[in-house]
Amino acid sequence: MKKNTIAVFAMIAAGTFGVICPSFVSNAEILDDSTVGITYALDEYVSSLNIKEVKEEEVIAQEEAPTCRYPEFEGKCLAYVEEAVNVRKEPDEDSERVGSLPVHGIALVVEKGDTWTKIESGITLGYVRNDFLLFGDTAGAYAEQTCPKVAKVNTTTLYVRANQDETSDCLTMIPEGESYEVIPRDDDVDGWTYIKVDSDIEGYVSSDYVDISYGFSHAISVAEEEEIRKQQEAAEKARLAEMTSTKRQEVVNYALQFVGNPYVYGGTSLTNGTDCSGFTMSVYAHFGYGLPRTAAAQQAALSSVSLDSLQPGDLLFYKGSGGVIGHVTMYIGGGQVVHASSSTTGIIISNVGYRTPCSAARIIWD
Repeated sequence: MKKNTIAVFAMIAAGTFGVICPSFVSNAEILDDSTVGITYALDEYVSSLNIKEVKEEEVIAQEEAPTCRYPEFEGKCLAYVEEAVNVRKEPDEDSERVGSLPVHGIALVVEKGDTWTKIESGITLGYVRNDFLLFGDTAGAYAEQTCPKVAKVNTTTLYVRANQDETSDCLTMIPEGESYEVIPRDDDVDGWTYIKVDSDIEGYVSSDYVDISYGFSHAISVAEEEEIRKQQEAAEKARLAEMTSTKRQEVVNYALQFVGNPYVYGGTSLTNGTDCSGFTMSVYAHFGYGLPRTAAAQQAALSSVSLDSLQPGDLLFYKGSGGVIGHVTMYIGGGQVVHASSSTTGIIISNVGYRTPCSAARIIWD
């Protein structure tokens, strides 16, 4: 190779190296032979970076490592069903049923398979088909979008306030141990939680006196299902024994048929939708009693009784945020009431003290 050819090649090589090599590499580090000089300089540069050798399996592991947006759901799953899904003793549709996982039911993932997953929830351990489960971040995203949050009262008596201020009007009082739906609001501030008590009352409670959680359920084992059935039978016997009037018993039994049906503001249909006063009016209309349309009018028209002498079939009244009667329930005995509560819950049974009643009235007198 002629000298001028070598010189041209060296200039090209040096130019190329200048593009890929940082400015702190001096000309002295480039040897006379262009190829050797480039190789040596690159080796020196790479060595100066102290690059750690990365194995192929480490790259694959990094690529496959999931990003966990909802760490509280790691290793857990949620039931993705409308009502409930059976939990089986073995991963087989024909296997013995050991319990059920209800809607919004949460469980620990013991072993995830291609078709079935072994779960543990409450005291229930068994298998559920993957078709009915959501896992990890998917479960977390689903919960965030669809699962209600509840506030459980952790103090003896808690005031529900009109505003996020301890000096604002008290709308009602709620007891320890009761849980209420949390309603997110744009104007929420730290220290206050907005809850729905029923169709008539929504307000703020101090966050210090409630425990906030998702409204998750746990699986119910077959043994627990049987115990619940026995308790319900015992409660029903006690309620019936408490009744002193056949007519009252008929009214309450009729009202309880509609538990689970929808709440519709302004409605009077016991099957297709009713509000609280429409519910009591329609139940008593079935037995030939004419009640006014609104809760306030019912309270004004009926004969009052004291709250410590309630009988099944009596109506309990509650003041709304404006200080006037806004909600009504029916006492069914056993310390419980049935009422068209809200669009979220429909017609339900609640403890008599789920909120503070202001008066009671009786339709059927012995």
